[in-house]
Amino acid sequence: MIDTNKSIEELENDFWGEPAFDSYVVTTCHRARQKPIKLLSQEEIRCLIGQKTGLKYLLPIAVDILKNEPLIDITYFEGDLLLTLLRLEISDWKSNQNELEQFIIILQDNRAQIEQCEEITVVLIEKYVKI
Repeated sequence: MIDTNKSIEELENDFWGEPAFDSYVVTTCHRARQKPIKLLSQEEIRCLIGQKTGLKYLLPIAVDILKNEPLIDITYFEGDLLLTLLRLEISDWKSNQNELEQFIIILQDNRAQIEQCEEITVVLIEKYVKI
């Protein structure tokens, strides 16, 4: 179990300092890496995962969110968190095999509903779940 009172920077012992580029993604990720994990917003979690940052710590949280609402609309559209996880490579889950199994079950159990989401392609789903 991880200590959610610690930040990703503390857990990884990797301190980035100030962002070198002024964009939403860069500044959000830099700021979020410094916050205790328990204080991260769902948008910060989505953004960090999209940048493959802190996956070991954030994938369990994201999968728990999706268990309750697979097509949750975090910021942009229904299913944006799910799409972020679908865009990961299978190898990105290497430290989170249990969560990968749970994610595949979420996909299997909700496939018809997920396929109705315009932003999510069948190709992405099939990377995790074969017909």
